[in-house]
This record gives sequence, structure tokens and C-alpha cells, in this order.
Amino acid sequence: MYVVVAGGGHMGTHLISRLVAEGHDTVAIDVNPEVTQRIFAEQGVVAVTGSATDVGILDQAGVRRADAAIAMTGRDSDNLSFCLLARYYGVPRVLARMLNPQYAIPYRLVGATKVHSEADILVNSFLMSLEYPEISSLMSVGKGDLVVFEVRIPVGSPVTGQTVAEIVRREDFPRRCVFIGVESEMGEVETPEGGTAIRGGISVILAAHRPDLPQLLRSLTAVGEAELGPAEQEALSVLQGVGFLSGAAREDLVGLAAGARFETAKRGEILYTAGAPGGRLYILRKGAASLERGGDSVVLRPPAWLGEGGAVTGGPRRFTARVIEDAELLTLDGGVLRTMLLRNPFLALEL
Repeated sequence: MYVVVAGGGHMGTHLISRLVAEGHDTVAIDVNPEVTQRIFAEQGVVAVTGSATDVGILDQAGVRRADAAIAMTGRDSDNLSFCLLARYYGVPRVLARMLNPQYAIPYRLVGATKVHSEADILVNSFLMSLEYPEISSLMSVGKGDLVVFEVRIPVGSPVTGQTVAEIVRREDFPRRCVFIGVESEMGEVETPEGGTAIRGGISVILAAHRPDLPQLLRSLTAVGEAELGPAEQEALSVLQGVGFLSGAAREDLVGLAAGARFETAKRGEILYTAGAPGGRLYILRKGAASLERGGDSVVLRPPAWLGEGGAVTGGPRRFTARVIEDAELLTLDGGVLRTMLLRNPFLALEL
């Protein structure tokens, strides 16, 4: 597709880079020669210096043969003029960035086929983040009543382990909501089927009507301590005493506790060896363990934790961990821990 973009500011440049990455033949227009030189150097696309409202500049950009024209300048007046000229030259698809919502009708009058209101997008995003902090990304569809969004399923969620077909048949799951994508074990998004199992700690993408969001989020993400069994309650108590988790939100600790497990290890037992793939993080409750590499070793005692490097990165273990006194340990799933740290970077610094 041949696309002409008017405006090479921060947003315009970001759009151009995405268009190039998607394989579109792209031409940029900007009044600032430094901007056009930078776009040419960084993106390797034709960048014309001049006003996007100048018919001569538009001819240089080849607007007459464009499949789409996108107005991305920082002024609505310039964007309106560009849209009008693009339609005059027969461009079939004219998209515009609208800064002031009061220009909505003028944009329609000049023939813009799609107008994106910067103010409305930001305001809606902020409001949704305030009302529904569980949602990590959101896109409104149509007049805004239908939304497509991503949400993480806590480990202790009541839907953990159920299939998509089982979840949509739950009494508390709104009937007008649809699963669109599910995060795979490799971190990629896959199209779900009825038999796709939903694991705790993964993200899912759904489409829902705004009025259904409160009930839907309660159905998918509600994790109450009352739902935790005795072992999970004890795990929660242990986690609350772990140093690097002192700043974690209670709901995050509940999610970790739901996926934690208690283990015992005898003296001399190897917990993991250097070079082995990272997996779980170990928290010492009783006993002692040593971290060994080469001829060196470090002794750890409660409330120490070990294996955090491999658990967080998934990379190979740097040390061999050996039990030197009969030990009781609480182990945490590395994938769930990584998800929590991505949402709370300050915890990673503590770790």
C-alpha cells in the first residue's frame, strides 16, 4: 500500500516506522528539514520538505497515486487542509489525527474517512485505568460501547484450570463477552478454542460491552483469601515476611500464594545444579542450604531465598544449591513471579 503521511513529529515518526515495518511504501512530509533528514536516515523512506497543504509538495509526494493519506501534524487546521486536498486528488482512504474534538464535524465535511480523537483516546484510557486497574490495554470499538481489552488471570482466580467453554458457561460470566486471544506458554497470543485451558498468571484478550466489565472482571480476577486453602493461607503468611515482597500489593501476594507449594529436603539433597534451566524460586523456612560454584560456597539460612536469578529470567542457574541441614522450603513458580515483577518494577530492584 502506498501511504503519504503529513507530519513527522514524535507520533508521526512512530507511525511511519510501523508502516515501514509492515511493508507499506511510505512517503513523509514535514516543514522542518531536520525532521525529514532524520526520517530519511532512520527509516529509509522518501521524506519531502515543505507544507502538506502545498499542492506542489503533495505532487512531489505522489499523493495522486496514494492508497491512503494520514494527517499527523500538530495543528487541526493543517490536518483539515491536507485531508481536503487528499480527497480532491482522489485518495480513497484519508485518516486524521484530531487534537481538538470541536473539529469533529469539519473533519467529516472535508471527507476524512476515519478520524482519531487524541483527547478522547487519552481521556478514555485514563478513566478506564482508574475504574479498572486490572486492564492493561484497551481499545474502543464503534461508538465506544464495545471494548477489546487485555487482562491477566491471577493464579488464584476461580477460572484457573478451566477451559474457555467451561468459563463462558459459568453463571457469573456475562453472555455478551467473547474470548479473542490467550497467551501461550511461549508468551505468544493464540486464538482460543473451546477446549483451550486458562492458566493462572497468563493474559487473555476479550471483547465486552462496557456495562458488563465489572461483572466480567470479578468473574475472571477475583481472588479472595477465603478461597485459599490452609496451605495457601500458610504460604501467604510466609510471603508477607519475605523482604523483597514487602512492597507487594496484597492481591499479588494472594496470587503467588495460590501457586506456591511447600517442600522438604534432606541434608545433602541438590535443589538445582549450575547450568540447569531456571524455574522456581526457593524460600527457606527451616534448615540451611549452600550456594556453590567452583571451590566457593555461601551458606543461607531462614528467611533467605535462593534461585531468584533463574526464576525471574528463565535462564540457566549460576550456582548449585545444596541442602546442608534438613530443610523446609516454600517454592514459587518463576512465570507467575515474572508477571508480578513486570507489573511492579520496584520489586525487581528490591530482589
